[in-house]
Amino acid sequence: MKCTPLARALSIIVLAAGLCGAGALPVEEQASGGAAAETKSASLWDRETLTGDWAGARTQLETVGIKLGVQEQSEVWANLAGGLRTGTAANGLLTASLTVDLARTLSWTSTTFFANAFQIHGQGPSTKLVENQQLLSNIEATPSTRLYNLWIESQLFDDRLNIRIGQEGANDEIMLVPSAALFLNSSLGFPDWLAQNLPSGGPNYPLATPMVRARLKLTDWLTLVGAAFNGDPAGPGPGDAQERNSSGTAFRLQDPVLAFAEIWYTVGQGPQARVLPGIYKLGAFYHAGVFEDQAHDILGRSLADPTSSGIARRYRGNYAIYGVIDQMLWRVPGTQDQGLSAFSLVMAGPDARNRENIFLDGGLRWKGLIAGRSNDIFGLAVAYAHTSNALRRLGAETATITGMPNNIRPHETVIEVTYLYQIAPWWSLQPDLQGVFNPGAALPSSLHIPPRKNSLAIGARTKIDF
Repeated sequence: MKCTPLARALSIIVLAAGLCGAGALPVEEQASGGAAAETKSASLWDRETLTGDWAGARTQLETVGIKLGVQEQSEVWANLAGGLRTGTAANGLLTASLTVDLARTLSWTSTTFFANAFQIHGQGPSTKLVENQQLLSNIEATPSTRLYNLWIESQLFDDRLNIRIGQEGANDEIMLVPSAALFLNSSLGFPDWLAQNLPSGGPNYPLATPMVRARLKLTDWLTLVGAAFNGDPAGPGPGDAQERNSSGTAFRLQDPVLAFAEIWYTVGQGPQARVLPGIYKLGAFYHAGVFEDQAHDILGRSLADPTSSGIARRYRGNYAIYGVIDQMLWRVPGTQDQGLSAFSLVMAGPDARNRENIFLDGGLRWKGLIAGRSNDIFGLAVAYAHTSNALRRLGAETATITGMPNNIRPHETVIEVTYLYQIAPWWSLQPDLQGVFNPGAALPSSLHIPPRKNSLAIGARTKIDF
């Protein structure tokens, strides 16, 4: 009997629930001289990885600077209402990684090599069920086996300057909001502004691209970051960008550059700090490519006008500015990271050349909300993607000329509620609830299809480090 992705994901989550219940030994076993079993159980639930030390092989490898990692993330989703259709979907991501401390292996001081590869399986809920632009799952992608990260990094000048060169995604280090990493929606990691407006959706999972990044620590609280990426990770062409670079080995260098600059201001980072920890970032990026007007042709006529040339006006370059706030508001006394934090990201760019011109998100993260569950995390977040005025105007003009309804919606908004249940250091289970308002508001297909109804989706992700 063929094992479908849905059956595979369901079996993993059922196994998680079963082993959670089996985590504690029965009273009678504890009382009947099961000391060895109890010790064995404790070692399993306390270790960092499911497979442990491999009879000492892992420790020996790390002694010479080599660290291997394997992680599986599996999900099951159900769209309960709205969207494209109700139903279920299952998807997953298997990641294999290699980290080499070159100071130990080759005596290259303060230098690290890193590579990882993905095996993406199943079909995600947004594509199959909802047709929204801010994907419900940040691991949802076209099934493939592909290289992602491949880089080398060096620390210089007493670790004040950090240089990285190779291949990675922009959101691995840029535009990061630490507290938002809890959430499953893609926009709460990689802002939807870039996914909608940049060629091939920009350099982000699962499409990494060649890059170089420099990070300079000016003081203990002030850091400058600059990075340059190849601006189109898949290259021009029809169809799915992820299929155009299906293996992750295109290593494109010929496309217009995408450059980022950020300044970070941190507070409360030291153990003796008198204020709660937080990070504040101001950033901007510029893409040197060519971008098309969303509403007008080269003569200034509406693209909806039957007399229009149909050739959109073009602009050289695209850009946006953004800001990040991530601040702990209250900390459980006597702890380092338990308590309540708030975060927000705001991003804005030109209107005429973008399908989406404003993006913002924000939310709350509470670690240790439930007594006795110090590693569990509760989260509530909102992501708002504003459709550009130019695209909305095109929708209104198209409706006037054709007599059909205006299908362009003013925004797509997602509300996410999630809870990360840390079963063991190597294992977590995360139920998740998302409401999507105006699904697909600014997708290219939005001009031609009736608006999707608001969606309510529920899912669960299990993550295991092997």
